[in-house]
Amino acid sequence: MIDANSKTNSFLEAIEKYAEEQKLAMKAEIEDFREEQLNRANEEGTAAAFAFIQKKKAKFRAALAKENSLKETAIKRELFEKRNKLVDSLFSEASEKLLEFSKSKKYETYINNSAKSISEYLGGKKAVVYISERDEKFIPQLKKYFGDSEFVTDNSIKLGGIRCYCEELSIVADETLDSKFEDQKRNFIETSGFTIE
Repeated sequence: MIDANSKTNSFLEAIEKYAEEQKLAMKAEIEDFREEQLNRANEEGTAAAFAFIQKKKAKFRAALAKENSLKETAIKRELFEKRNKLVDSLFSEASEKLLEFSKSKKYETYINNSAKSISEYLGGKKAVVYISERDEKFIPQLKKYFGDSEFVTDNSIKLGGIRCYCEELSIVADETLDSKFEDQKRNFIETSGFTIE
């Protein structure tokens, strides 16, 4: 009986040992599974967090770019206005000096030289000659260059000079102080370093 008890005890011990080994193996398997699941969840969470952060960064960059663009536009507008005021101030003085010049004896020489130059360019062809109302007094002198061309006063000519249109040649010859003044103003803005980019 002792022998049977001993065999039973050995058998029970073997079962307990096997059960303990199975329990430890299951615990290890569960631990590995849990670790694998945690790693996967961690990776997925990291990827989701990274995507979220990238989306937020892109949104922030877009908002920042828009804000910077608006600020840059406002600054350019302000600089443009300041530049225009400065250019207007400079050219207002120049305009006044040209008006003074148009009332001087030198202007009479200027308008005659312009008429001679234009008439040579037109080669004696008939034209419509545009002058300012203030320059009507020069018509008798100008007729020697333009013959029986038509003379018309033009309110758009503020500073003086002559503009001609020759239909036969389909050209406009502009020797007005106004156009030269505007050309100089444009040239000044383009070459003075006052451009706004």
